[in-house]
Amino acid sequence: MIKSITSALINCAQVLRASNKALISLRSQLAQAAQKVYDEWDQSGEDGDPELGFGGICQDVAEAIAGVLDKHGIESGTVSQQQGDQHVYAIAKTSEGVFEVDIHPYTYESGAGYHWKKKPGIKFTPEDILISLIDEDPKKFEELIESPS
Repeated sequence: MIKSITSALINCAQVLRASNKALISLRSQLAQAAQKVYDEWDQSGEDGDPELGFGGICQDVAEAIAGVLDKHGIESGTVSQQQGDQHVYAIAKTSEGVFEVDIHPYTYESGAGYHWKKKPGIKFTPEDILISLIDEDPKKFEELIESPS
């Protein structure tokens, strides 16, 4: 039993390494796009950010990530998660499946719900970009997508 589970995990890891190679190669550009969003986020006003108030920036980070993916010919969009804290992340469609492409929000902000505070001095690196397989069937992209970018 353990041997079959180990074998399945090894096979899964091999598929993921091969299938998201294109996504991994973009991690630096994705981090740079997210950094621009973070750097422009200004909560110094009495009412927070002029556009977002005290809301977070995950939706803007997701849109920036999706924009980079689109620019490189990878179909993408955003998904709004309602489980636990409200969160928006990018998804990418490849021939091997649908992947979540994201930076965990607690990397750059603290809070909950619709009230977030910017963590100061954050510098994103390629390692901050999380890439995980959501579904092996690329056709599931249409079911998951919220707003094509």
